[in-house]
Amino acid sequence: MVNTGIIRKIDGLGRIVIPKDIREQLHLKENDYLEFLVFQEGFTLKKYSKIGRLQGLAQELTDTLNHFLDAEVLIADRDKILAYSGKERAKYINQDTSIKLAKAIRRRESLFEPYRKELEIINGEVIECSYINETIISDSEEAGIITLYRTDKSVSEEDLKIVGIVADFLTKYLEQ
Repeated sequence: MVNTGIIRKIDGLGRIVIPKDIREQLHLKENDYLEFLVFQEGFTLKKYSKIGRLQGLAQELTDTLNHFLDAEVLIADRDKILAYSGKERAKYINQDTSIKLAKAIRRRESLFEPYRKELEIINGEVIECSYINETIISDSEEAGIITLYRTDKSVSEEDLKIVGIVADFLTKYLEQ
């Protein structure tokens, strides 16, 4: 743990201000959730990801889609690629989500691109492919995104339906 030397006072409503440089370093944005982890000697604040708690399930879903559809599949939140199945797994798993993909989540984009277009999964790396993006919503908030893409052929209407079903499943699972 890094000691920053910054001290903050708790106000009358129990609030503290997280300094801007720390918010930037941790990629904290307005309306992000923080999780309190309490220990005997104190507590830790951690950025909370609703879909991040489902990382194991997300990986099983991407593995299944990859196996049956023979396509690259990922599930991400605005910060990290949580699950990835396909040839590039080692390259993308647990990497920072690209700014473009994070914006797609915030805008609640559902995209069906059957013709080759540019897709940026991690910052600075563009893939020419056909793809599907489907945002995962939980309690009226954007929780993440599922992306299925192909570099060798076009994504299909059937792929779109299946990705939609998985996104709906994750939405319902998160709301339980």
